[in-house]
Amino acid sequence: MNRRHFLQSLAALGCGIALPGVALANVPDAIIEEAWQAANNYPLTFYVSSWGTISFGNDENWRKSRSELLGLIPVTNRAGLFELADENWRFASILEDRIQECAIEGTIGDADWQVWLGQVSDDAAEELIALANDWIDDDADESDWELADLRGYSDRGAALTFFRDEFEFCDAFNVVIVEGDHPGSSYFAAELRMDVDEANAMANQQGIPIRFEWSGE
Repeated sequence: MNRRHFLQSLAALGCGIALPGVALANVPDAIIEEAWQAANNYPLTFYVSSWGTISFGNDENWRKSRSELLGLIPVTNRAGLFELADENWRFASILEDRIQECAIEGTIGDADWQVWLGQVSDDAAEELIALANDWIDDDADESDWELADLRGYSDRGAALTFFRDEFEFCDAFNVVIVEGDHPGSSYFAAELRMDVDEANAMANQQGIPIRFEWSGE
């Protein structure tokens, strides 16, 4: 195991590593050894639901705006509208609906939202900017949480990213990465398919600074 890299991955999750990830990349090996021992004294806890789903936190807050959950910033101009719609198909569908409304009203011909957005008046663009910001500030719904899981923004997504991309011992701990459990599924998660106590005993024996705890879900 590359301890330096592993500590950096723990630091990226925001756990109590004494040194930030950038510093860990450059400190001497002796400091890495000290940080490793400290991490083992205070291992990072992941929470496991009754279904085996692993999460970085034990109390996911479902009352978040899209801005908070997905890290979206306010839109201020047409370029921001383009970027938001290009990265989020749900907002793009809102623009497409608006195109259909305009087509019915006879103000545009056949056009996709990219062409249309480049042609609308400044006043219409301002209305769309207000619409976009209202949508960003609205409460996140189930589809937004699924996207957050996939992109690693939620606690469950953070755990998925860690175990998929950083953890070298998934097979030993029987951690399974699920990215759609059936065709068309939007369930993305890391799952622990081993008893929590057994997993913790293995982590302790091998000196890996993580632990698991039932979340009570």
